[in-house]
Amino acid sequence: MVILNEERLPSLLTYKYYIRPNAHRLYGDYANRTKHQQNVHRILKILALNGPMTTWDMAKIRFPNDIEKIRSKEKEYRRLLVGRTDRGRHSDGILGLKLVLIDSISTKRNPGNKYRLSLFGILYCLDRLHLEKFEVDKMAKNYAVVLPLVFGNWDLLKSIIGDNVYNLSLLGKGLLFDNLHVLTIDNSEFYELIMFFNIKSNQLSQSLNETKIGELISLWFYITLLYFPNLKHEKKRKPSFMLKQIFKKRKNIEKWFLDYVDSAKKYYKERSNILEDVSFT
Repeated sequence: MVILNEERLPSLLTYKYYIRPNAHRLYGDYANRTKHQQNVHRILKILALNGPMTTWDMAKIRFPNDIEKIRSKEKEYRRLLVGRTDRGRHSDGILGLKLVLIDSISTKRNPGNKYRLSLFGILYCLDRLHLEKFEVDKMAKNYAVVLPLVFGNWDLLKSIIGDNVYNLSLLGKGLLFDNLHVLTIDNSEFYELIMFFNIKSNQLSQSLNETKIGELISLWFYITLLYFPNLKHEKKRKPSFMLKQIFKKRKNIEKWFLDYVDSAKKYYKERSNILEDVSFT
C-alpha cells in the first residue's frame, strides 16, 4: 500500500525545467540507452507496474529463481537508487532527482526500504517509458492514493472520456502548462482557467507536499479536458458535457473544481477593477 509522503518536494515548474531535462540527460532516450540507463528505466517500470517494493523484491522480478543473481541485481538496483561514493566523490541516484521516494520500511524476511514512484516519477514514466495503455492502467491502480482525484477515479474517467485519460502524459512532457503561446486556442474557458493555473503554480513555486502537488496535477488534468480538439466535434461528448458527467458521479470533484473556478473568477474580477481605477487624465 502506498503511503503519502509529507516531506517538502519541488514544484511542477522545477519538474519541467530541472528534473525532467536532467533525467533525460542522465537516463537517455528510450530507443538509444546504455546498460546503466536501461537498468534505471527498468527500475522505474517495475515500480510503476508493481507499486512500492524493496530492491530485493525488484531483483526477484528480474531473476525469480536464482538467489545469486538476485543478490547481485539487488546491490546494483540499490546503488542506482541511492547513488554511490567512489574515491570520495558521491554520485546521486534516482532518489536525488526525486523520481523515486522511500515509501516505508519493509518488515518481511529481507527488511529494507520500500521504494515507489513520486508524482514526478509518474510524470516521467508517462513521458519517457513508452508505457502501453494497460500498463498506465496498472500504474493508476498502484498510485491511486497519491493522485486520488485522477487515478482514484480512473475507471470512471475512462468510461466517460475514453482514451483521453492518457493525455496526462502531455503534462509529463511539460506541455499545455506555461507555453500557451505556441497553441491556437479558441476556447476562452480553457484559456482563462489554464492561465490562472499557471499563475497559481508560479505563486506556489516553493516546495510543496505531495498532496498539494497532486492537487495541481489533478487541476491540470480536468482543465485540459476543455481543450482537446477531439472532444469538441461530437455534441454529446463535448468537453463541458463530459465534465458535467464526471461531476454527476463525483460530487467531491465537482465542488473542488468549481471552487477553483470561483477563485479564478474572483482573481480576474479584481484585476479588471484595478484597470477601472486607472486614469491618465
